[in-house]
Amino acid sequence: MRPVRSEEAGERLDPEGLVPTDVPDLESTADRWITDLGGLGPFLSVGRYRYLEAQEPLPLQMHPSLLVLAFPIRGRFEFVVDGESMPVEPGRVILIAPGSAYSTGVGPQTRGELLWLVSSVGDRWVDGMIDRALQQVIGELIAGGSTVWQAPALTRDLLLRVVAADRDGLIAPIWGSSLCAAAVTELARANQSTADAAPMHPGVRRALDWLDQHADGWVGTGDLVEASGMSSTHFYEQFTRAVGTTPKDYMLERRIDRARELLVTTSDTVTDIAHALGFGSSQHFGTAFRRYVGMSPTEFRRNVSRDDISRGVESSTL
Repeated sequence: MRPVRSEEAGERLDPEGLVPTDVPDLESTADRWITDLGGLGPFLSVGRYRYLEAQEPLPLQMHPSLLVLAFPIRGRFEFVVDGESMPVEPGRVILIAPGSAYSTGVGPQTRGELLWLVSSVGDRWVDGMIDRALQQVIGELIAGGSTVWQAPALTRDLLLRVVAADRDGLIAPIWGSSLCAAAVTELARANQSTADAAPMHPGVRRALDWLDQHADGWVGTGDLVEASGMSSTHFYEQFTRAVGTTPKDYMLERRIDRARELLVTTSDTVTDIAHALGFGSSQHFGTAFRRYVGMSPTEFRRNVSRDDISRGVESSTL
């Protein structure tokens, strides 16, 4: 994760020479891609990466006028914010407030997937009643400083829609900014209605760790229950509380992510992919795929090329 381009600050950032910067990093790579929202409203960019191998640690940085929200999708991440260690797991979000110095510590960035949103604060973009309401929402989010919360599944899903969308044309940043506004509003609403959740149950953490180790094979919710060492009822309750969605929906989303990758990187038929991922039929697969992606598997394969993957355009190969 590198939401802001540290090179623009003029020197490498370290504890002794931290140079604040508010210049967003908009450079996509083969395993990390970023959607430029064009500065419409407060939202500057949405990014997602998939690191298959550990990466160099994120250097210490600080943004005087930017809010950073980071959502782990797979894997456990550890940030150091203003000298305090803040681990973040799937189903949670870390809010890095403007003016907070943060990094990923001295160790490498772990393999996994992370989604993030970068937004400006202040009133430079405010123009009209809706903007003023959104400014108030963002102000409420940062009022408590940098922290880790439970993340509503809807917030994550809306941001995933942004990173999976076509980025060309005038409509794209307008549509993306609208989804970001809904995502941030849902995050603020959920934070108002519930107290900060208790730490993730160790059994749920065991299940997620086991899932990361078996990501390439067919896995059912029963396997997760077994890996957790919990009863089915207790596991479903704790998993939904911690991750923000049911085990069934979480597994379905992972299968759709894998399907997007296979549709672009292989010549397997849609039926073969459906069966390989445990769907009972290609019709069931197509219905689920359209629900998450907004188009059929065939349309997706036609519209997204291998070149898009190599440029980091498609969200499932970050």
